[in-house]
Amino acid sequence: MNRIPAATAAALACAGLLCSPAAVIAARASLGERATSVAADQLHMKGQIRHSAGAGYQVDEITTPEGTVVKEFISPAGIVFAVSWRGPVMPNLAQTLGSTYFAMLKSAEKHQQAGLGHDHVQLRTPQLVVHAGGHMRFFFGVAYVPSLLPPNVTISDLH
Repeated sequence: MNRIPAATAAALACAGLLCSPAAVIAARASLGERATSVAADQLHMKGQIRHSAGAGYQVDEITTPEGTVVKEFISPAGIVFAVSWRGPVMPNLAQTLGSTYFAMLKSAEKHQQAGLGHDHVQLRTPQLVVHAGGHMRFFFGVAYVPSLLPPNVTISDLH
């Protein structure tokens, strides 16, 4: 069995497989669920929140004291259809993706369906799409549920 290179270990951290509780930021609004708890996310992350509107959707952006930015994309129905992150500290993907979608990501990784590159994780299924990568002190990613994307939203809108 080969050793995991440091960059790949960081990619696995993006999949939530190597993250210790001290190394992650917990989010409360989960992918595919109602976005009624953004204020709780802000308090838990001790971050600053900014609300903005896209064409037919809302973005709640939380910036943590460490500089990580977590964006929650919310449909007109109040459902989180996508999340993205960028910064020096990984968000807790089990919290951010929610239990259903996080389990799908873990299962795909376990069965080698998630594309593992040198420093990234990629999963594309009809139920969930995840692109994540990074290295120590710089992580980024996006996860979305294709069936929940509003018709006017493009993938490039999610960064």
